[in-house]
Amino acid sequence: MSSGKETPRQKMIGMMYLVLTALLALNVSKEVLKGFVMVDESIGKSKAILDENNTRVQKAFEDYVKDGNFEAAPYLLKSVETQKSIRLVDAYLDSMKLLIVRKTEDLTKQDTSQLRFMEKLDDFDTPTHLLIGSDASNPIDSKYSAKDLRQQLTKLHDELLTLIDNMQKDSKTKLDQESISTLKQKLSNIKPVDRNLVIEGVKLNWEAENFYHMPMAAVITNLDKIQADMKNLESEFLHTFAAASSKFVFKADKLHADVVAPSAYVLSGQPFKANIVLGASSSEFTPDRIEVLVGGIYDTTSKKLIKAGTPIAIKDGMGNYEALTSSTGEKELKGVIKYKNSRGEFEYYPFEYSYMVAPPFSAVAADNMNIFYAGVDNPVSATCAGFSPADLKVTITGCGAIATQTSAGKYVITVKSAGTCSVAVAAKINGVYQQQGSVKTFRVKDIPPPYLRLGGKLATSTLEFTRNEVKMLGGVGAEAVGFMFPVNYIVKSFDLTVQGRGDIPCQGNNLSQAAKTALGNMSVGQIAYIDNIKVRKPNGDIVTIPLAKIKIKA
Repeated sequence: MSSGKETPRQKMIGMMYLVLTALLALNVSKEVLKGFVMVDESIGKSKAILDENNTRVQKAFEDYVKDGNFEAAPYLLKSVETQKSIRLVDAYLDSMKLLIVRKTEDLTKQDTSQLRFMEKLDDFDTPTHLLIGSDASNPIDSKYSAKDLRQQLTKLHDELLTLIDNMQKDSKTKLDQESISTLKQKLSNIKPVDRNLVIEGVKLNWEAENFYHMPMAAVITNLDKIQADMKNLESEFLHTFAAASSKFVFKADKLHADVVAPSAYVLSGQPFKANIVLGASSSEFTPDRIEVLVGGIYDTTSKKLIKAGTPIAIKDGMGNYEALTSSTGEKELKGVIKYKNSRGEFEYYPFEYSYMVAPPFSAVAADNMNIFYAGVDNPVSATCAGFSPADLKVTITGCGAIATQTSAGKYVITVKSAGTCSVAVAAKINGVYQQQGSVKTFRVKDIPPPYLRLGGKLATSTLEFTRNEVKMLGGVGAEAVGFMFPVNYIVKSFDLTVQGRGDIPCQGNNLSQAAKTALGNMSVGQIAYIDNIKVRKPNGDIVTIPLAKIKIKA
């Protein structure tokens, strides 16, 4: 500076400008300043990348808490608190840079501090006057001065250091020692420290070392470097807190549906009640984090484990319990789940369940009727207490009956003739089928004879149609009256007799053209008959069904 005390180095630089040729001085200055511009732009890109990454990590952190990982919430709050402190100083630095640019460039307003847009990059005096003053050994203490910046950075360092120490006092926000050491090391990078460098006999403090008699290009680059260090610090805190929040929080990666019932034994006629829930477990539930202690007792009042119980095997985060049942009656299963939470503390969850051990019995139920019908498929279901349907086998004797399995516990029974048949259920035990329970007897009946169906009406009585309706008739069908069992009858042939016109034979279930013409020419009150109706039953037998009387109404 022209009015301040100059060091020998500064005096020598001034002499160089006087001695060297103007061209040489201009070339050196341009090369040096160009280097600052390139370095500053590189720092700017690094800041932008760090800022983008920090925003993405913060968003993922917030989503992680919103997804139900509430144990991570205290760490998220600390992360927000840290970012707020760092960004206040970052905003201070932005204002500081803009002030320097406006004063140096002699502008009333400047919206950018990018060096490539500056004209006075080589100005030494203005930045030094703003940041240091006239005496490098005694910097000025005003807003946006180098000394004020030092105070801002020191305050930020102390605030974040206190935050780390306070987190260790709360079990919900503890950090491991390695993370603490890393954060404190990163914090030391932003705290201004006097290195007491001596340049040409002059001892430089932090302010003078970074900002005294520096060209504006160097000053702005130094400030951007400090901002990049803070962005890096923010990233370190954010990643450390995010990692700590999920270190002990289990991830529910094993979802399954569960039916929780107060009893697994229900008598016929009684309601079965159960809660159907979506259960969750985790592959991270290893034996060091969870134990299922059968027979364990936990006192909820004193919050102490009174009896340890017997641990069982853990697979996919769940305890696998198995016990032989040598006697019948109601049995109880009690114990405690021992779980290590995110704070490294053990939590205890008692459980209690009862189940009934009953003697073996089996049941066979016809799905459609309580009897079998000859000539059709009779679906039945077979069950046996204590056995999976896949391990059952149904056998049937009498009436030429055959049982065909369609799926686990489901069968189709076909019977040739009326009478009675016997059905037994066997279960696979150690690879051998053994009969379970008693044999059940079913009656077998023939299918009831069907009636003719014409125009959507059953011929259980006289069928009445108008002249227009009778002209629309195209074919006939057959159906058993009041019989709910699904039966497929096929009409093979029939005769149509119109009063005064003789018989008209028809093949299949469709009216012949002659039959349609005869019906269409009938007058009101005239009678017609469909007779000699041949129908094929499901078992292949051909039977003749009752005739149908048709009358034309007005």
